[in-house]
Amino acid sequence: MLIREDVQKLRESTDAHRIRMLEMTKWVEGLSESGNYAAGDPLVTMGRYVSKDMVLSDGPFIEAKECISGYISVNAENLDQAVSIAQTCPFVLNGTMAIEVRQIMIPFT
Repeated sequence: MLIREDVQKLRESTDAHRIRMLEMTKWVEGLSESGNYAAGDPLVTMGRYVSKDMVLSDGPFIEAKECISGYISVNAENLDQAVSIAQTCPFVLNGTMAIEVRQIMIPFT
Protein backbone atom coordinates (compact mmCIF):
# COMPACT_ATOMS: atom_id res chain seq x y z
CA MET A 1 0.00 0.00 0.00
CA LEU A 2 1.40 3.36 -1.03
CA ILE A 3 0.02 6.14 1.16
CA ARG A 4 -0.79 9.29 -0.84
CA GLU A 5 -1.43 12.61 0.90
CA ASP A 6 -1.59 16.33 0.24
CA VAL A 7 1.97 17.74 0.27
CA GLN A 8 1.06 21.09 1.83
CA LYS A 9 -0.76 19.47 4.74
CA LEU A 10 2.20 17.17 5.37
CA ARG A 11 4.58 20.10 5.61
CA GLU A 12 2.46 21.72 8.31
CA SER A 13 3.55 20.75 11.81
CA THR A 14 0.35 21.22 13.72
CA ASP A 15 -1.47 19.55 16.57
CA ALA A 16 -3.97 18.26 14.00
CA HIS A 17 -1.11 16.53 12.14
CA ARG A 18 0.11 14.89 15.35
CA ILE A 19 -3.42 13.69 16.14
CA ARG A 20 -3.68 12.34 12.60
CA MET A 21 -0.44 10.38 13.08
CA LEU A 22 -1.79 8.90 16.32
CA GLU A 23 -4.98 7.82 14.54
CA MET A 24 -2.96 6.23 11.73
CA THR A 25 -0.81 4.42 14.29
CA LYS A 26 -3.96 3.09 15.98
CA TRP A 27 -5.24 1.79 12.60
CA VAL A 28 -1.90 0.09 11.88
CA GLU A 29 -1.91 -1.48 15.36
CA GLY A 30 -5.32 -2.95 14.50
CA LEU A 31 -3.86 -4.40 11.30
CA SER A 32 -1.08 -5.93 13.37
CA GLU A 33 -3.50 -7.45 15.86
CA SER A 34 -5.47 -9.05 13.00
CA GLY A 35 -2.28 -10.52 11.52
CA ASN A 36 -2.50 -8.44 8.34
CA TYR A 37 0.35 -5.99 9.04
CA ALA A 38 3.76 -7.02 7.69
CA ALA A 39 5.81 -3.79 7.61
CA GLY A 40 5.59 -0.08 6.97
CA ASP A 41 7.07 3.32 7.62
CA PRO A 42 6.30 6.98 7.00
CA LEU A 43 8.51 8.87 4.54
CA VAL A 44 9.90 12.37 5.01
CA THR A 45 8.70 15.01 2.54
CA MET A 46 12.18 15.97 1.36
CA GLY A 47 14.00 13.81 -1.13
CA ARG A 48 15.60 13.69 -4.57
CA TYR A 49 14.06 12.90 -7.93
CA VAL A 50 16.54 11.04 -10.12
CA SER A 51 16.27 10.49 -13.87
CA LYS A 52 18.80 9.69 -16.57
CA ASP A 53 19.72 13.32 -17.21
CA MET A 54 19.18 15.07 -13.89
CA VAL A 55 18.81 15.01 -10.15
CA LEU A 56 16.31 17.49 -8.77
CA SER A 57 17.31 18.53 -5.27
CA ASP A 58 14.04 20.22 -4.31
CA GLY A 59 12.36 16.89 -3.79
CA PRO A 60 10.01 14.88 -5.92
CA PHE A 61 7.06 17.15 -5.10
CA ILE A 62 8.03 20.30 -7.01
CA GLU A 63 4.76 20.57 -8.95
CA ALA A 64 2.78 17.78 -7.32
CA LYS A 65 -0.24 18.37 -5.10
CA GLU A 66 0.11 14.96 -3.47
CA CYS A 67 3.00 12.68 -2.63
CA ILE A 68 3.70 9.23 -1.30
CA SER A 69 4.01 9.82 2.43
CA GLY A 70 4.62 6.23 3.46
CA TYR A 71 4.05 2.58 2.73
CA ILE A 72 2.43 -0.37 4.45
CA SER A 73 2.99 -3.97 3.51
CA VAL A 74 0.10 -6.25 4.45
CA ASN A 75 -0.51 -9.97 4.44
CA ALA A 76 -3.52 -10.62 2.22
CA GLU A 77 -4.81 -13.61 0.30
CA ASN A 78 -5.25 -11.56 -2.87
CA LEU A 79 -5.49 -8.02 -4.24
CA ASP A 80 -9.19 -7.75 -3.40
CA GLN A 81 -8.53 -8.51 0.26
CA ALA A 82 -5.71 -5.93 0.33
CA VAL A 83 -8.09 -3.35 -1.18
CA SER A 84 -10.69 -4.19 1.47
CA ILE A 85 -8.06 -3.65 4.17
CA ALA A 86 -7.06 -0.29 2.65
CA GLN A 87 -10.71 0.79 2.63
CA THR A 88 -10.78 0.52 6.44
CA CYS A 89 -8.21 3.31 6.87
CA PRO A 90 -9.94 6.18 8.70
CA PHE A 91 -8.40 8.76 6.36
CA VAL A 92 -9.51 6.90 3.25
CA LEU A 93 -12.97 6.81 4.79
CA ASN A 94 -13.02 10.58 5.39
CA GLY A 95 -11.51 11.38 1.98
CA THR A 96 -8.26 13.00 3.15
CA MET A 97 -5.96 10.20 1.97
CA ALA A 98 -5.72 7.77 -0.91
CA ILE A 99 -4.00 4.41 -0.79
CA GLU A 100 -2.59 2.82 -3.92
CA VAL A 101 -2.66 -0.96 -3.52
CA ARG A 102 -0.18 -3.08 -5.45
CA GLN A 103 1.01 -6.62 -5.18
CA ILE A 104 4.72 -7.23 -4.64
CA MET A 105 6.16 -8.93 -7.69
CA ILE A 106 7.67 -12.29 -6.83
CA PRO A 107 10.87 -12.89 -8.82
CA PHE A 108 10.98 -15.73 -11.28
CA THR A 109 13.06 -18.67 -10.17
